[in-house]
Amino acid sequence: MDHNLAPEQQIQVALHELGHKDHTRSEYQNARLRCENEADRNMIHHLVKDALESLDDPTEFDYLKFMSYYNLKTMTNEVMVKEEYLALVN
Repeated sequence: MDHNLAPEQQIQVALHELGHKDHTRSEYQNARLRCENEADRNMIHHLVKDALESLDDPTEFDYLKFMSYYNLKTMTNEVMVKEEYLALVN
């Protein structure tokens, strides 16, 4: 873990890396993009869950502010944030 990262970034990295816990070396080499997306989804799931728990009303969740705060920039990240939000509030 890079200790020069801000605490929020350290949490992001830790959650992402935990998403790799079930990936084998050969699986990662053969399906790297899928493994990275699974790890990103794990990170996003836990960050969205934490964000929702801090709100009195889950409808106040602003996915654009969330993405900006965590420096999530890809369309894939956006889709994951929206999907995880909907899965957690339903």
